[in-house]
Amino acid sequence: MTLAALPIDAAWHARFGRDAVLWSPPHMLAVFGSLALLVGFLGAARPDTSPWILTGLGALLLGSAAVPVLEFETDVPQFSETLYLPVLLATTLFAAWILRQVIPGPLPVARAVGVYVLLRVAITLGLAGLGRSTPDLPLAILGLAAVDLPWRTAAARYAGGAAGVALVLLAASATGLASVGAGAAAVVAVPALVVFLVVLATQVRWPSRVHGAALLLSVAGAVAVALPPSPAQAHDPGQGRPIAPVRLTGTSDGHGTLTITADSANDCAALPPRRLLARRAGQTITGTLTATGHCRYAGQVHVPPTGRWFVYVELRPRGFEVEAWLPVDASSTNRLVARRQLYLSAGRTDAAGLPGSEVAAGIILYALGGLLLALIIRQVRGPARTQPVLHAAGTTGAATQGDGVGHRRAPGRLGP
Repeated sequence: MTLAALPIDAAWHARFGRDAVLWSPPHMLAVFGSLALLVGFLGAARPDTSPWILTGLGALLLGSAAVPVLEFETDVPQFSETLYLPVLLATTLFAAWILRQVIPGPLPVARAVGVYVLLRVAITLGLAGLGRSTPDLPLAILGLAAVDLPWRTAAARYAGGAAGVALVLLAASATGLASVGAGAAAVVAVPALVVFLVVLATQVRWPSRVHGAALLLSVAGAVAVALPPSPAQAHDPGQGRPIAPVRLTGTSDGHGTLTITADSANDCAALPPRRLLARRAGQTITGTLTATGHCRYAGQVHVPPTGRWFVYVELRPRGFEVEAWLPVDASSTNRLVARRQLYLSAGRTDAAGLPGSEVAAGIILYALGGLLLALIIRQVRGPARTQPVLHAAGTTGAATQGDGVGHRRAPGRLGP
């Protein structure tokens, strides 16, 4: 399925046009496939496999689960920032539940979290060394290690993990170490903390079939559903045929005022200016754009100083529309110059007017992803997960880590 997502994605673009949103169905199908692939590796590992190999695979699994929030962490959010934390909780708690079933030994989640964070730090240092923009460090995931604490119940275990992620994200957002604003994080962080306190105070003994991961996934899903929906505003919603080269210069005063100038070498007599657009996290703010000379345009737009905005220059010749865009950071004083292409806008309808064939194709691909998730759960919870362990007294049993599922132990290793 991971490999099949590649030609499916190519066919999707050929049929429906450019799609720069990470949550596009073909993109997410690759994520679902890679999760199933990694669970398959972990589930089929021999008992004598090195714990570090298993931990490394666990870190890759955790990283794959966190891919859906990558746009938020790279400061190019396509949806409302309030969706970041519920999606992060749903994906990472699911990954933590898997890790505790398939990785033997103490602190399986904390070990995977540590390796994953180190990998992200190395990637960030490499990008910085190349002079590239860098993503946020995954500080919030550090709170997921709380899952490995000695909680009395599974519900408390995963509620504690959710509370850890929420607390670290709130601190990172408040200190500017996370691109997601503290207000957007608090919308979901506060309910997550309340759930944790309620579970901790009551220490409810949930039925054995109700796992803590399922409980927290339900809470995160309910919060996400309760949030007001908004259509994605991708920074490249539909790039068509190039028309002419253009030199874009963007400046920011650090307080939300963005200024753009566009210089084109084309014959501009037939390219009257239309407007300036700034897009970020589902918001679209309009500014003015005027012709200031031969083949030269300038405009200004005022936005919240919350991070990177994608600013569009739109020109409207007779009968069609061309545009070009530039990413500008509104939260700091800076100047950016880039050579782009004015291109025909391929156009995209909003969420309410998507063509029926695109909706149907999206439903089918997400259904395939859901099937993969169901197979993952079956693989993890299947009877093959419990294997005999030799105890000192000579009897056999199943070693567990408190979540109601047996864990593989190396043959001959003495139990407590």
